[in-house]
Amino acid sequence: MDAELATIVKVVTPAQIPYDEWDERVSRWNLFSETETTVRIVAVPSSQANVVAIVKWAAKHQQTDIGVRAGGHGFFSSAGVVVDMRQGFDYATVNPDTGVATIGMGQTLAALDERTHPWHMPVGVVSHTGCGLLLTGGVGYLCKSHGTSADNIIEVTIVTSDGKVHVCSKDEEPDLFFAVRGAAPNLGIVTEVKAQCYKVPDAMCTLRAWPSSLENLQRLIDWADQEAVLNDPNITAYVALMPSPDKQAALCSIHVVCVGEGSNENDQKYKDLIGQLDDTGDIVLLPTSRVPFSTPQTIFDASMSKQFWYVSQAYFPGNKTLTPESLNDCVDTYSKVPLADTHAMVIWEQRGSDTTSAYHQFPSDSCAQPRHGQRWECYVFYGTADKDNADTCRTQGRAMKETILKHAQPGGRSHLTKDEPSRIEFYYGDNSERVREVVAKYDPLRIFATCNGMQF
Repeated sequence: MDAELATIVKVVTPAQIPYDEWDERVSRWNLFSETETTVRIVAVPSSQANVVAIVKWAAKHQQTDIGVRAGGHGFFSSAGVVVDMRQGFDYATVNPDTGVATIGMGQTLAALDERTHPWHMPVGVVSHTGCGLLLTGGVGYLCKSHGTSADNIIEVTIVTSDGKVHVCSKDEEPDLFFAVRGAAPNLGIVTEVKAQCYKVPDAMCTLRAWPSSLENLQRLIDWADQEAVLNDPNITAYVALMPSPDKQAALCSIHVVCVGEGSNENDQKYKDLIGQLDDTGDIVLLPTSRVPFSTPQTIFDASMSKQFWYVSQAYFPGNKTLTPESLNDCVDTYSKVPLADTHAMVIWEQRGSDTTSAYHQFPSDSCAQPRHGQRWECYVFYGTADKDNADTCRTQGRAMKETILKHAQPGGRSHLTKDEPSRIEFYYGDNSERVREVVAKYDPLRIFATCNGMQF
């Protein structure tokens, strides 16, 4: 079976290359695996025809254990066969008149940002993530002003399990276009997307930290929830509990990114708002300044290195703030984590007001990823590089998740963990049944229906 694959596309096996090169091709960002499967072969397509051939081979041999590497981290190697898109689909161009980008699905977000600069599409905030996130996540500093990645995708080219190439959009195969923006790994292999980008050459930013306490954390949430910040679609605030760089202390922090057009008037407005946090015991990690847009896009890369990660997602329903009780519970639970052993982060991301933020202006059924009308979302990232500490780290992460869920609802966009009991409903909410129908229609052979840890 594998010998046949080698006759139709370039393949790599562990016997052919040094261990370090093989490890780079197959190792996951998250060392917790969805399954215990070991990668046995990597297919490296250089063209769309190669992808079609790979899919037809998989259908012929009922090879359902496929993972796709779209450039960066993911669960792609929780599979026996990895399709590494980086050789043939590592490209991006942008039309300078319209801002529409043509994006190959074999690159990291860092490469995408560099190739389209000064145009950028709303993407995640860790630059070594692969472009697969455009279809299964995609929230970041532009989502209050322009929505998520999925909201800005205009066209998707995907090869389904019957070997057919589909170019779908809101007008062409709209059911597939709906589902692929959220459930792409279970529908086929995406080779290219066209997406709307926006001119964002730079941004006004700051990153500050304080000793972890309810008082300090509450101050940051209150600052972000004031009308001048909440209702400005160009200001994004991320509030976090995080370890100090030397891992000796727990901190609470705020990262503010203002993407409005640079001008004396705008810059002064942003500086005055951020200045409200001055002289409150803050440790300034990034002084308030206008910086290239690549600065906020890469500022958290080092803290998201490859290791054993426990990750969970939750949202706080409705256009309302976080209660002091919920914040106090998180501070208390976080204080019990031995930061020298576990790299623990709890991040609250503000999605803005339901009347002024573009994130909320797209109907919940416009794509597979639902909206919950939430002002705040919360992510738990607990990681360790020590395999012997991995289960303890996961237990600590689950304790924080349970603390948050006393005040929030479970739900999220990115497929980061197998810990949720009803995964399809967890990710797709009220859209779950429609997504199931589309997967059944376009993957009747069930080649992709169980990929990415899902069970359609």
